[in-house]
Amino acid sequence: MKLAAIDIGSNAARLLITEVITDEKGNTTFNKLNLIRVPLRLGFDVFETGSIAKSKIGMMLQTMKAFQHLMNAYEVQKV
Repeated sequence: MKLAAIDIGSNAARLLITEVITDEKGNTTFNKLNLIRVPLRLGFDVFETGSIAKSKIGMMLQTMKAFQHLMNAYEVQKV
């Protein structure tokens, strides 16, 4: 099974894609397939003005769309 996790922080958004493998003895291992980091600097505006700039919101939306395409390409089953 392939899983993905998205972390959105004040500095960057990250996408981790991993494959979960369970052997015949029931032991589970996680195999990292890809880790993508996009520097968004969302906190920069928040610390200065108290809100996220519209341009940064647009970057965030484009990043989420890109993450969705990557998850589709890797055939991720759960996010």
